[in-house]
Amino acid sequence: MVIATLAPDARNDLMIEVVDVRKRFGATQALSGVTCSFSRGEFVALLGSNGAGKSTLVKILDGVYPADAGTIAVRGGRAGLGVVHQDLGLVDGMTVAENLCLGAPRRLVNPRAEARLTTEALRAVGLTSIDPYALVSSLSLGQRAMVAVARTLHRGADTVVIDEVTAGLHPHEARWVVERLRVAAELGATVLMVTHKLDEVVGAATRYVVLSDGEVVLDGDAAGIARADLVETMSRGRSVSTPAPGADRAGGSGGTGGVVCELKGIRAGGAGPIDLTVTAGRITAITGPLGSGLHEVAYAAAGLLTPDAGTVRIARDVRRACVPAHRESEGVFADHTVQFNVAVGGWSRWRGRTGLLRLRQMRRDCDDAVAALAVVPHRLDATVSDLSGGNQQKTLFARALMRRPQLLVLCEPTRGVDVATRREIYAQVRRMADSGTGVLVASTDYEDIVALADTTGVLTADGTVSEWLAPDRLPELTTELA
Repeated sequence: MVIATLAPDARNDLMIEVVDVRKRFGATQALSGVTCSFSRGEFVALLGSNGAGKSTLVKILDGVYPADAGTIAVRGGRAGLGVVHQDLGLVDGMTVAENLCLGAPRRLVNPRAEARLTTEALRAVGLTSIDPYALVSSLSLGQRAMVAVARTLHRGADTVVIDEVTAGLHPHEARWVVERLRVAAELGATVLMVTHKLDEVVGAATRYVVLSDGEVVLDGDAAGIARADLVETMSRGRSVSTPAPGADRAGGSGGTGGVVCELKGIRAGGAGPIDLTVTAGRITAITGPLGSGLHEVAYAAAGLLTPDAGTVRIARDVRRACVPAHRESEGVFADHTVQFNVAVGGWSRWRGRTGLLRLRQMRRDCDDAVAALAVVPHRLDATVSDLSGGNQQKTLFARALMRRPQLLVLCEPTRGVDVATRREIYAQVRRMADSGTGVLVASTDYEDIVALADTTGVLTADGTVSEWLAPDRLPELTTELA
């Protein structure tokens, strides 16, 4: 299906019209007749649980997938719509002005004129303090995200889709990005933002559109919809109970279980020196700003990275598993099946005396792991690239659980997942700790820390641990992470 141009007699403020769009992947009906429209100056939050159809709709709008049926009309045709994905598509070694002009017909040869146009493009998204000659690598992650948005609008798009761009941002920077998007909408752009973090859009979005099972189940003005109603609609009967308060768990950095991992004087990724101990049956967390090196410290504990200094001591015969911070580049094999992604790395578990794999047992075990985490669709032969981001994350968890680890390392464990899936992951991690697994969590997400940590090390911007907090002191983190 080719995106059509809105008819000349369409009402003046209508920017996108989606009518009865359907898409099927094998036995899975991803979209079941989606109908909605978006108008000039709206800031729309496109919401839904993992597997609801948001990613499929965005990819159809972006021309990645053709729709099986239905129509999409956009003011200005294909050029009138731009999509900004998580990777942003910027070149770090080039200036802001060069990135805005990259790929576009080069009509200007005057650097001053290019700088002037760049300044105007940045002002359209509320950026007034960025130097057009600054290298993109010198900008914060939030500033880079807004440069990508500015580039999309600068190239003639009237409507911009923001696809989980804030998923990896520090909470205060994510709020800053959302505020800039709100300004862009007030200045006339149409903004569609896909996110799982409701707190980012509540109070900023002018309208909510919620998908569930490939259908629009809620579409209304934000002013008339309470947050609790959004959560209930998105969950569709799934449990979204609040995680147990940290104050209900014992504090301190010790534990009654044996030591499964000990880091001494570790330096990695700019962090350190750091000392920490992970004990059986407890969840140790480290948190801090992005760039502080917390993920590299976690990878050193998991055996995936050799530290620059210090020692990593692992108890004898301890099996380790890791869920990485960036599933797209470090975790999933996107072109392979769910079964392959769950089983990879654990082949010895199903190898018989002859050396051949016991395929039936492998399939049963993979199926049980996928069922335990409610991966949608529940099909081992589904290609992982066809799954939503949240279901890809659950597939990585299933792989980690398959190893039956005594040390489980989790980096940003709930990145890009919906409210209900977040609670499911928390419950699964707590069950593993209760069964004796030692868990190390490295996360910039305050909710992860509050829901999971028995003790938390707080990294400063220079990568050192400022202090260790017991659960009852976690509210002190709100000024740093919220």
